[in-house]
Amino acid sequence: MTFSRIHFRRLLAFSALFLLGGSLFAQPSRMADLLRRADTAFADENRVLAEELYRQVLALDPFQSRALFRMGQLARNDEDALAWVALYVEQEPADAWGWLALGDKSLKVGKTVEALAAFERAAKLEPKAEDVLERLAKGRLRAAPTFEPIGGHTLDSDLNTVWRYGLNGDVALRGGFRWGARLARSEIGDGLTRAAQEEILVRLEGRPRMTLRLDLQAGAARLAAEGQTAWLTPEADLRLRWGRPDTGLSFDGRLQRITLGTSPLLVAFHAVRNEARLSFGQAAGPLRIRAGGRAGFIEARGERPNLRLQGDAAVAIPLAASGEISIQYHRLGFKRRSDAGYFAPKLVETIEAGSYWEWSGEGRLSAALDLGAGAQRLAKQKEPVGPWKPALRAWAWLAVDLAPTMQLRFEGEGYSAPFAPAGVATAPDWRYGSISLGLLVRVR
Repeated sequence: MTFSRIHFRRLLAFSALFLLGGSLFAQPSRMADLLRRADTAFADENRVLAEELYRQVLALDPFQSRALFRMGQLARNDEDALAWVALYVEQEPADAWGWLALGDKSLKVGKTVEALAAFERAAKLEPKAEDVLERLAKGRLRAAPTFEPIGGHTLDSDLNTVWRYGLNGDVALRGGFRWGARLARSEIGDGLTRAAQEEILVRLEGRPRMTLRLDLQAGAARLAAEGQTAWLTPEADLRLRWGRPDTGLSFDGRLQRITLGTSPLLVAFHAVRNEARLSFGQAAGPLRIRAGGRAGFIEARGERPNLRLQGDAAVAIPLAASGEISIQYHRLGFKRRSDAGYFAPKLVETIEAGSYWEWSGEGRLSAALDLGAGAQRLAKQKEPVGPWKPALRAWAWLAVDLAPTMQLRFEGEGYSAPFAPAGVATAPDWRYGSISLGLLVRVR
């Protein structure tokens, strides 16, 4: 009886070892088969099947480096690709081209500091490889500190002029952010009197995630009209943009406090605008629908804050990745009239056709163009709505790379309309033009 129990226990143990050994021997065989099938699907460009098979490989071995790298190539967005490639270089730290891939993905999500670190690791492993040296130079350029002398001039139909000059600069931070500052001075005149404005602002901007962009600017402005004591006021501009390209949904929110230093009279009245904006966009088949609103107060010495409300709506047709045409409607108005140097109608309506184009890439030229043409009517306070009149607007931006470390920038803007939807006008029939130049220099 005892002999039979001993043999029975030994038989059970032997069976368990046999089954365990069989599964241990079978796992590498299954892994090799999955990898072979996944590589074949990848070569055949069957992305769905390849991803499914590589995931099965990683379920068996989370550190299988080829599967990690392929998952980075198959990822549906750059953030996911960056995470997979980061796991790959942890397993294959001696692969210079793995570090190159990590640097490339880091640049695509705006993480210039991390990209440069990855390119430097690749250069230590392959110091003479041409691909590595090209990426290293590119990474150093993108992560370099910058400074930009700026200058500009504006003129409106009331002969208000502004000459602006100053200096911008920033440095790259980890996480895709840049930290910078701006010093600027404006000389303001109307042919009879003069005023001046000086600003010092700090800025933080970046993209913590591909779906989210943050722009923050804050500081102070010192203004003085001719014959008056200078006055100091805080300024701030916070903007958050969120968007999902896969769903076509986007939101844009902004809080802003700025001085209205566009005429000596506005400076003399200490005019400041505080405003909140919110807009959203949604893809609807071949169309893109946008809607939004603004609410703000204009503060001026000797007057109560004047409420300004605005609503916007647009239907756009994307023509390509870089352009669109649209039909837009804008409606705005002020609660009361003002004697502080700006025109505050009860109602302004604008209907226009718009077109926006953007050109960029690896070439020496980058540009953007925003045009609008339509009709506009307005009603002064306590008066009926007037007739429709033509309304035109244009904005253009151009950048030219003069050298790898130097870029010339031009921006121009103009309105020919009874009232411009942006900013404040100084008269019912108001026209406005602005140009500015900057020379961006990267310090490697």
